[in-house]
Amino acid sequence: MEVLSVLLVGSVVTYLMYQNINKVTSSLEIGKNSSFESYAAFAAAITDHIRKIKNDIDKDIDSSYPRFCPKEDCDTKKTVGELLDLIRKTSLYETVMAKRKTSKEVESELGKILGELDEIIKKSCIDGERLAQEVKDSLYKEYQKVHSK
Repeated sequence: MEVLSVLLVGSVVTYLMYQNINKVTSSLEIGKNSSFESYAAFAAAITDHIRKIKNDIDKDIDSSYPRFCPKEDCDTKKTVGELLDLIRKTSLYETVMAKRKTSKEVESELGKILGELDEIIKKSCIDGERLAQEVKDSLYKEYQKVHSK
């Protein structure tokens, strides 16, 4: 009789634990997906900014009113290549592949990309300090907009 009561209590405890684990893991999946979507949207905003900068600096593209004018000593081909590398890096965070990374990993990688973009603007563009600050401010607004949804 004791064995039956132990089995019954054990079964009830196991069932309750199973239910609680399901609740926790389902809420984690929802949070992870919404987090991924917000990072993907922010990565897309970063990519758009980088494309605008690349198009202004690239001498092969006729930009009507370029904001990001290269300095005279700027190697535009090298700078365009660096910007294309950044575009490739950010585009990874717009895809499903980024779901495999944790939020901290994504934030860290996007932070590195933003740091590289900041340096490129400062070293390559006329009035680079001001332009870099404008890009930071604009992307910060995008970040707030995306993460407040």
